[in-house]
Amino acid sequence: MALGIVYGLIPLVAYFFVIPEPSFLRLAWLTSLAVIGLLIGSKVSLFDVQFSPRAFRIAVPATAFHATTWLVFLVFVAITFLTAPSIPLISALQGASADSLSQERGDFLKGRAGAGIVLLYISTFLTNTIAPYSVILLYATRSRYRHFLAGVFFLFCISFMQKALFLNLVLPMLALFAIQNRLHIRPALGVVSGTLVVLLVSTYLTLGETGEGAAVQGGNYLSASYIPSNPIDYFAWRAFAVPIFTATDTLLVHTEQFGGKLLLGATSSLIAWTFGMERINIERFVFEYQFGSWNEIANSNAVFITDAFVNFGHAGLLVLAVFVGMIFRWFHISRDVGFKALWPLLAFILFSAPLIGMLLSNGFLYMLFHALFIKIVPCGKSHA
Repeated sequence: MALGIVYGLIPLVAYFFVIPEPSFLRLAWLTSLAVIGLLIGSKVSLFDVQFSPRAFRIAVPATAFHATTWLVFLVFVAITFLTAPSIPLISALQGASADSLSQERGDFLKGRAGAGIVLLYISTFLTNTIAPYSVILLYATRSRYRHFLAGVFFLFCISFMQKALFLNLVLPMLALFAIQNRLHIRPALGVVSGTLVVLLVSTYLTLGETGEGAAVQGGNYLSASYIPSNPIDYFAWRAFAVPIFTATDTLLVHTEQFGGKLLLGATSSLIAWTFGMERINIERFVFEYQFGSWNEIANSNAVFITDAFVNFGHAGLLVLAVFVGMIFRWFHISRDVGFKALWPLLAFILFSAPLIGMLLSNGFLYMLFHALFIKIVPCGKSHA
Protein backbone atom coordinates (compact mmCIF):
# COMPACT_ATOMS: atom_id res chain seq x y z
CA MET A 1 0.00 0.00 0.00
CA ALA A 2 2.79 2.40 0.91
CA LEU A 3 4.66 1.71 -2.33
CA GLY A 4 1.46 2.09 -4.33
CA ILE A 5 0.67 5.48 -2.80
CA VAL A 6 4.14 7.04 -2.75
CA TYR A 7 5.53 5.73 -6.03
CA GLY A 8 2.30 5.03 -7.88
CA LEU A 9 -0.56 7.34 -6.95
CA ILE A 10 1.42 10.51 -6.16
CA PRO A 11 3.49 10.39 -9.40
CA LEU A 12 0.27 9.76 -11.33
CA VAL A 13 -1.37 12.82 -9.76
CA ALA A 14 1.80 14.84 -10.37
CA TYR A 15 1.81 13.87 -14.04
CA PHE A 16 -1.81 14.84 -14.71
CA PHE A 17 -2.11 17.92 -12.49
CA VAL A 18 1.36 19.33 -11.75
CA ILE A 19 4.21 18.29 -14.06
CA PRO A 20 3.45 16.46 -17.33
CA GLU A 21 6.81 14.69 -17.16
CA PRO A 22 6.64 11.20 -18.74
CA SER A 23 9.01 9.76 -16.12
CA PHE A 24 6.28 10.22 -13.48
CA LEU A 25 3.85 8.17 -15.56
CA ARG A 26 6.56 5.58 -16.15
CA LEU A 27 7.31 5.31 -12.43
CA ALA A 28 3.61 4.80 -11.69
CA TRP A 29 3.45 1.94 -14.21
CA LEU A 30 6.58 0.24 -12.83
CA THR A 31 5.23 0.58 -9.31
CA SER A 32 1.98 -1.09 -10.36
CA LEU A 33 3.99 -3.99 -11.78
CA ALA A 34 6.01 -4.23 -8.56
CA VAL A 35 2.89 -4.25 -6.38
CA ILE A 36 1.46 -7.09 -8.47
CA GLY A 37 4.72 -8.98 -7.97
CA LEU A 38 4.63 -8.39 -4.21
CA LEU A 39 1.08 -9.73 -3.99
CA ILE A 40 2.00 -12.81 -6.02
CA GLY A 41 5.07 -13.44 -3.88
CA SER A 42 3.06 -13.20 -0.67
CA LYS A 43 1.06 -16.24 -1.84
CA VAL A 44 4.04 -18.40 -2.83
CA SER A 45 4.52 -21.13 -0.23
CA LEU A 46 8.05 -22.10 -1.28
CA PHE A 47 10.20 -22.77 1.81
CA ASP A 48 7.16 -22.59 4.12
CA VAL A 49 8.09 -26.04 5.39
CA GLN A 50 11.32 -24.59 6.76
CA PHE A 51 9.31 -22.53 9.25
CA SER A 52 7.49 -25.56 10.71
CA PRO A 53 8.40 -26.70 14.25
CA ARG A 54 9.97 -29.92 12.93
CA ALA A 55 12.23 -28.26 10.35
CA PHE A 56 15.94 -28.95 10.77
CA ARG A 57 17.89 -25.94 12.03
CA ILE A 58 21.38 -25.32 13.29
CA ALA A 59 21.16 -24.57 17.01
CA VAL A 60 23.21 -21.61 18.24
CA PRO A 61 23.36 -20.84 21.98
CA ALA A 62 21.89 -17.44 22.76
CA THR A 63 24.77 -16.43 25.04
CA ALA A 64 27.35 -17.17 22.35
CA PHE A 65 25.39 -15.32 19.69
CA HIS A 66 24.85 -12.16 21.75
CA ALA A 67 28.37 -12.13 23.20
CA THR A 68 29.95 -12.46 19.76
CA THR A 69 27.66 -9.84 18.23
CA TRP A 70 28.33 -7.17 20.83
CA LEU A 71 32.01 -7.90 21.22
CA VAL A 72 32.45 -7.36 17.49
CA PHE A 73 30.22 -4.29 17.62
CA LEU A 74 32.10 -2.65 20.50
CA VAL A 75 35.49 -3.36 18.94
CA PHE A 76 34.20 -1.96 15.64
CA VAL A 77 32.91 1.21 17.35
CA ALA A 78 36.19 1.72 19.20
CA ILE A 79 38.30 1.36 16.05
CA THR A 80 35.94 3.60 14.06
CA PHE A 81 36.02 6.41 16.62
CA LEU A 82 39.77 6.18 17.18
CA THR A 83 40.56 6.34 13.47
CA ALA A 84 37.92 8.90 12.47
CA PRO A 85 39.26 12.40 11.71
CA SER A 86 36.30 13.87 13.62
CA ILE A 87 32.95 12.98 15.19
CA PRO A 88 30.18 14.73 13.19
CA LEU A 89 27.77 14.98 16.16
CA ILE A 90 30.36 16.82 18.26
CA SER A 91 31.18 19.13 15.36
CA ALA A 92 27.48 19.85 14.84
CA LEU A 93 27.00 20.75 18.50
CA GLN A 94 29.98 23.09 18.17
CA GLY A 95 28.27 24.93 15.29
CA ALA A 96 30.06 23.53 12.25
CA SER A 97 28.84 24.67 8.84
CA ALA A 98 26.63 22.53 6.62
CA ASP A 99 29.43 21.99 4.09
CA SER A 100 31.97 20.88 6.69
CA LEU A 101 29.42 18.56 8.32
CA SER A 102 28.63 16.99 4.97
CA GLN A 103 32.32 16.33 4.43
CA GLU A 104 32.77 14.96 7.95
CA ARG A 105 29.82 12.59 7.58
CA GLY A 106 31.33 11.28 4.37
CA ASP A 107 34.81 10.92 5.84
CA PHE A 108 33.52 9.08 8.92
CA LEU A 109 32.80 5.85 7.01
CA LYS A 110 32.14 6.32 3.27
CA GLY A 111 35.35 8.23 2.68
CA ARG A 112 37.64 5.61 4.15
CA ALA A 113 40.47 4.46 1.90
CA GLY A 114 42.41 1.22 1.66
CA ALA A 115 41.74 -1.30 4.40
CA GLY A 116 39.60 1.29 6.20
CA ILE A 117 36.78 0.72 3.72
CA VAL A 118 36.12 -2.56 5.55
CA LEU A 119 34.66 -0.50 8.40
CA LEU A 120 31.88 0.71 6.10
CA TYR A 121 30.83 -2.84 5.23
CA ILE A 122 31.03 -3.97 8.85
CA SER A 123 28.89 -1.00 9.84
CA THR A 124 26.12 -1.70 7.34
CA PHE A 125 26.11 -5.41 8.22
CA LEU A 126 25.88 -4.77 11.96
CA THR A 127 23.58 -1.75 12.08
CA ASN A 128 21.04 -2.95 9.51
CA THR A 129 20.49 -6.54 10.63
CA ILE A 130 22.62 -8.26 13.26
CA ALA A 131 22.58 -5.65 16.04
CA PRO A 132 18.83 -4.84 15.72
CA TYR A 133 18.06 -8.58 15.65
CA SER A 134 20.11 -9.13 18.81
CA VAL A 135 18.46 -6.19 20.60
CA ILE A 136 15.00 -7.55 19.81
CA LEU A 137 15.91 -10.98 21.20
CA LEU A 138 17.35 -9.36 24.33
CA TYR A 139 14.10 -7.45 24.91
CA ALA A 140 11.98 -10.50 24.11
CA THR A 141 13.82 -12.47 26.81
CA ARG A 142 14.04 -9.45 29.17
CA SER A 143 17.82 -9.63 29.39
CA ARG A 144 19.43 -7.42 32.02
CA TYR A 145 21.70 -5.97 29.32
CA ARG A 146 18.96 -4.93 26.92
CA HIS A 147 18.70 -1.24 27.84
CA PHE A 148 22.46 -0.71 27.96
CA LEU A 149 23.14 -2.32 24.59
CA ALA A 150 20.16 -0.59 22.97
CA GLY A 151 21.55 2.72 24.28
CA VAL A 152 25.02 1.98 22.90
CA PHE A 153 23.51 1.16 19.52
CA PHE A 154 21.41 4.33 19.53
CA LEU A 155 24.37 6.56 20.43
CA PHE A 156 26.47 5.11 17.65
CA CYS A 157 23.66 5.63 15.13
CA ILE A 158 23.39 9.34 15.89
CA SER A 159 27.12 9.95 16.40
CA PHE A 160 27.90 10.55 12.73
CA MET A 161 24.66 12.37 11.91
CA GLN A 162 23.19 9.86 9.49
CA LYS A 163 19.79 11.15 10.47
CA ALA A 164 17.54 8.11 9.99
CA LEU A 165 19.96 5.37 11.06
CA PHE A 166 18.56 5.19 14.60
CA LEU A 167 15.28 4.01 13.03
CA ASN A 168 17.07 0.67 12.68
CA LEU A 169 16.42 0.38 16.41
CA VAL A 170 13.06 2.15 16.67
CA LEU A 171 11.20 0.32 13.88
CA PRO A 172 11.98 -3.24 15.04
CA MET A 173 11.16 -2.24 18.65
CA LEU A 174 7.74 -0.97 17.57
CA ALA A 175 7.20 -4.22 15.66
CA LEU A 176 8.16 -6.24 18.74
CA PHE A 177 5.66 -4.38 20.91
CA ALA A 178 2.98 -4.95 18.27
CA ILE A 179 3.78 -8.69 18.14
CA GLN A 180 3.51 -8.83 21.94
CA ASN A 181 0.26 -6.81 21.92
CA ARG A 182 1.95 -4.04 23.91
CA LEU A 183 1.77 -1.30 21.29
CA HIS A 184 -0.91 0.90 22.80
CA ILE A 185 -1.89 4.29 21.44
CA ARG A 186 -0.26 6.56 24.02
CA PRO A 187 3.16 4.83 24.10
CA ALA A 188 3.11 4.57 20.30
CA LEU A 189 2.38 8.29 19.96
CA GLY A 190 5.19 8.99 22.41
CA VAL A 191 7.67 6.94 20.39
CA VAL A 192 6.57 8.55 17.12
CA SER A 193 6.79 12.04 18.63
CA GLY A 194 10.22 11.33 20.09
CA THR A 195 11.40 9.98 16.75
CA LEU A 196 10.22 13.11 14.94
CA VAL A 197 11.95 15.32 17.50
CA VAL A 198 15.25 13.46 17.07
CA LEU A 199 14.95 13.66 13.28
CA LEU A 200 14.13 17.39 13.34
CA VAL A 201 16.94 18.22 15.77
CA SER A 202 19.35 16.15 13.72
CA THR A 203 18.20 17.92 10.55
CA TYR A 204 18.64 21.32 12.21
CA LEU A 205 22.16 20.44 13.37
CA THR A 206 23.03 19.02 9.96
CA LEU A 207 22.13 22.30 8.25
CA GLY A 208 24.80 23.99 10.32
CA GLU A 209 25.25 27.68 10.81
CA THR A 210 24.45 28.67 7.26
CA GLY A 211 21.62 26.17 6.78
CA GLU A 212 18.92 26.09 4.20
CA GLY A 213 16.83 28.07 6.66
CA ALA A 214 18.52 31.25 5.44
CA ALA A 215 17.45 30.62 1.87
CA VAL A 216 14.31 31.82 0.15
CA GLN A 217 11.84 29.08 -0.65
CA GLY A 218 11.45 28.35 -4.32
CA GLY A 219 11.78 25.88 -7.20
CA ASN A 220 9.80 22.85 -8.27
CA TYR A 221 8.95 20.88 -5.12
CA LEU A 222 9.31 17.53 -6.86
CA SER A 223 12.85 18.23 -8.05
CA ALA A 224 16.37 18.86 -6.74
CA SER A 225 15.99 22.53 -7.68
CA TYR A 226 13.66 23.15 -4.74
CA ILE A 227 15.08 25.38 -1.98
CA PRO A 228 13.57 24.68 1.46
CA SER A 229 12.85 27.77 3.56
CA ASN A 230 13.54 26.29 7.02
CA PRO A 231 14.60 23.04 8.73
CA ILE A 232 11.02 21.73 9.02
CA ASP A 233 10.40 22.39 5.34
CA TYR A 234 13.75 20.75 4.54
CA PHE A 235 12.85 17.68 6.62
CA ALA A 236 9.44 17.30 4.96
CA TRP A 237 10.93 17.76 1.49
CA ARG A 238 13.66 15.18 2.14
CA ALA A 239 11.16 12.69 3.59
CA PHE A 240 8.36 12.96 1.03
CA ALA A 241 9.54 14.61 -2.20
CA VAL A 242 13.17 13.47 -2.57
CA PRO A 243 12.39 9.72 -2.76
CA ILE A 244 9.85 10.32 -5.55
CA PHE A 245 11.90 12.57 -7.81
CA THR A 246 15.06 10.53 -7.19
CA ALA A 247 13.19 7.51 -8.58
CA THR A 248 12.09 9.46 -11.67
CA ASP A 249 15.56 10.98 -12.08
CA THR A 250 17.04 7.46 -12.02
CA LEU A 251 14.79 6.53 -14.93
CA LEU A 252 15.80 9.72 -16.79
CA VAL A 253 19.52 9.11 -16.24
CA HIS A 254 19.13 5.52 -17.39
CA THR A 255 17.47 6.69 -20.60
CA GLU A 256 19.60 9.75 -21.34
CA GLN A 257 23.06 8.57 -20.28
CA PHE A 258 22.82 4.81 -20.81
CA GLY A 259 20.42 4.74 -23.74
CA GLY A 260 17.92 2.65 -21.80
CA LYS A 261 20.23 -0.38 -22.09
CA LEU A 262 19.74 -2.96 -19.35
CA LEU A 263 22.69 -2.84 -16.94
CA LEU A 264 22.37 -6.54 -16.00
CA GLY A 265 23.47 -6.13 -12.39
CA ALA A 266 26.42 -3.82 -13.07
CA THR A 267 25.11 -1.42 -10.41
CA SER A 268 26.21 -4.00 -7.82
CA SER A 269 29.92 -4.09 -7.01
CA LEU A 270 29.87 -7.81 -6.27
CA ILE A 271 27.94 -8.80 -9.40
CA ALA A 272 30.10 -6.55 -11.59
CA TRP A 273 33.28 -8.05 -10.14
CA THR A 274 31.99 -11.62 -10.37
CA PHE A 275 31.07 -11.37 -14.06
CA GLY A 276 33.91 -9.08 -15.11
CA MET A 277 31.68 -6.10 -15.88
CA GLU A 278 32.47 -2.45 -15.38
CA ARG A 279 30.89 -1.20 -12.16
CA ILE A 280 28.22 1.42 -12.87
CA ASN A 281 27.40 3.51 -9.81
CA ILE A 282 24.15 4.84 -11.19
CA GLU A 283 23.30 6.44 -7.84
CA ARG A 284 26.31 8.74 -8.27
CA PHE A 285 25.29 9.55 -11.85
CA VAL A 286 21.86 10.50 -10.53
CA PHE A 287 23.44 12.76 -7.90
CA GLU A 288 25.46 14.48 -10.62
CA TYR A 289 22.29 14.91 -12.70
CA GLN A 290 20.44 16.43 -9.76
CA PHE A 291 23.09 18.75 -8.34
CA GLY A 292 25.43 19.37 -11.27
CA SER A 293 28.67 17.93 -9.88
CA TRP A 294 30.27 14.54 -9.35
CA ASN A 295 30.90 13.58 -5.74
CA GLU A 296 32.90 10.49 -4.74
CA ILE A 297 30.98 9.99 -1.49
CA ALA A 298 27.50 11.26 -2.37
CA ASN A 299 24.79 8.99 -3.80
CA SER A 300 21.17 9.54 -4.71
CA ASN A 301 19.54 6.29 -3.65
CA ALA A 302 16.23 5.30 -5.23
CA VAL A 303 13.51 2.78 -4.42
CA PHE A 304 14.30 -0.85 -5.28
CA ILE A 305 11.76 -0.69 -8.14
CA THR A 306 13.86 1.59 -10.35
CA ASP A 307 17.12 -0.26 -9.67
CA ALA A 308 15.50 -3.57 -10.57
CA PHE A 309 14.13 -2.09 -13.79
CA VAL A 310 17.33 -0.42 -15.03
CA ASN A 311 19.20 -3.66 -14.44
CA PHE A 312 16.77 -6.33 -15.60
CA GLY A 313 13.80 -4.65 -17.28
CA HIS A 314 10.12 -5.37 -16.71
CA ALA A 315 10.54 -9.13 -16.35
CA GLY A 316 13.40 -8.73 -13.87
CA LEU A 317 11.42 -6.22 -11.84
CA LEU A 318 8.47 -8.62 -11.62
CA VAL A 319 10.71 -11.52 -10.53
CA LEU A 320 12.48 -9.47 -7.86
CA ALA A 321 9.17 -8.08 -6.60
CA VAL A 322 7.84 -11.64 -6.27
CA PHE A 323 10.93 -12.52 -4.25
CA VAL A 324 10.36 -9.52 -1.97
CA GLY A 325 6.77 -10.64 -1.48
CA MET A 326 8.05 -14.07 -0.47
CA ILE A 327 10.39 -12.50 2.08
CA PHE A 328 7.51 -10.66 3.71
CA ARG A 329 5.58 -13.93 3.77
CA TRP A 330 8.49 -15.44 5.71
CA PHE A 331 8.34 -12.56 8.17
CA HIS A 332 4.67 -13.37 8.69
CA ILE A 333 4.98 -17.11 9.26
CA SER A 334 8.29 -17.16 11.15
CA ARG A 335 8.29 -18.13 14.84
CA ASP A 336 11.53 -16.21 15.45
CA VAL A 337 10.39 -12.95 17.05
CA GLY A 338 13.71 -11.29 16.29
CA PHE A 339 13.35 -12.00 12.58
CA LYS A 340 9.64 -11.10 12.51
CA ALA A 341 10.38 -7.69 14.04
CA LEU A 342 12.77 -6.78 11.22
CA TRP A 343 9.99 -6.49 8.62
CA PRO A 344 9.44 -2.71 8.95
CA LEU A 345 13.20 -2.19 8.73
CA LEU A 346 13.40 -4.07 5.44
CA ALA A 347 10.38 -2.16 4.13
CA PHE A 348 11.98 1.15 5.12
CA ILE A 349 15.28 0.27 3.44
CA LEU A 350 13.62 -0.91 0.21
CA PHE A 351 11.83 2.44 -0.02
CA SER A 352 15.13 4.07 -0.94
CA ALA A 353 17.65 1.34 -1.75
CA PRO A 354 18.19 -1.40 -4.34
CA LEU A 355 17.24 -4.96 -3.43
CA ILE A 356 20.51 -6.53 -4.59
CA GLY A 357 22.67 -4.06 -2.69
CA MET A 358 20.49 -4.42 0.39
CA LEU A 359 20.81 -8.21 0.35
CA LEU A 360 24.57 -8.29 -0.27
CA SER A 361 25.81 -5.26 1.67
CA ASN A 362 23.31 -4.75 4.49
CA GLY A 363 23.38 -8.28 5.83
CA PHE A 364 19.85 -9.29 4.85
CA LEU A 365 21.10 -12.18 2.72
CA TYR A 366 22.66 -13.66 5.84
CA MET A 367 19.51 -12.84 7.83
CA LEU A 368 17.37 -14.77 5.34
CA PHE A 369 19.71 -17.75 5.67
CA HIS A 370 19.52 -17.32 9.44
CA ALA A 371 15.71 -17.29 9.38
CA LEU A 372 15.57 -20.43 7.26
CA PHE A 373 18.28 -22.58 8.83
CA ILE A 374 19.40 -21.25 12.23
CA LYS A 375 17.70 -21.16 15.61
CA ILE A 376 18.91 -19.20 18.63
CA VAL A 377 18.31 -21.37 21.69
CA PRO A 378 18.55 -20.55 25.42
CA CYS A 379 21.47 -21.93 27.41
CA GLY A 380 21.17 -25.60 28.18
CA LYS A 381 19.34 -26.48 24.94
CA SER A 382 21.38 -27.84 22.08
CA HIS A 383 18.85 -29.39 19.71
CA ALA A 384 17.10 -27.66 16.82
